[in-house]
Amino acid sequence: MIIAGLNSLAPYKAISKNMSLAIEYLERIDLESLEDGKYSIDGDDVYAVVSTYMTREHNESKYENHRNYIDIQCLICGEELVFCNQSYTMERDGDYNTINDKLNFKDKSGEITIHLKPGLASIFYPNDAHKACCKIGDEPKQVRKLLIKVKL
Repeated sequence: MIIAGLNSLAPYKAISKNMSLAIEYLERIDLESLEDGKYSIDGDDVYAVVSTYMTREHNESKYENHRNYIDIQCLICGEELVFCNQSYTMERDGDYNTINDKLNFKDKSGEITIHLKPGLASIFYPNDAHKACCKIGDEPKQVRKLLIKVKL
C-alpha cells in the first residue's frame, strides 16, 4: 500500500511500464473535467473508472483484493474512509471472481484507516485487502472517485 500526494507520484513510475502510464495520465488530466465512466489509457492493461456515489457504513462495504491489477484510488471531490489489512492474515469471504478480478474477505482487527480526500492517492497491491467507500461521521456524503486499474 502506498499513500501519497498526487503531486508526488513520479518516483513510482519506475515500478513498471503500466504504472508509469497510469501516473502520467494522472499528471496530465484535469480531474474536475472527467465525467462518470470508463476511460482507456492502454487498453485492458491500464484504464480508469470515474464514479459518483454515496459513502456508506463500515459494515456495508467488504474487504477486497485483486490478483491481476493494482488499484490507484483518488477522490475528485468529497471524503471517505478506506480500511486496509494484509489479505494473507484474513479469512476469505467467498470465491475469487475471475471476471471482476476480486476476492472478498471478512473483517479483521488490526486494520489501517486512510482518510482519503482530494489531492491524495492510495495505491493497493494484491496483498492489500482494502475496504473503500466508507463514510466519515454520522451522515453519508456524496463523493466522486477516479479509480485507475494497472495490470501487473
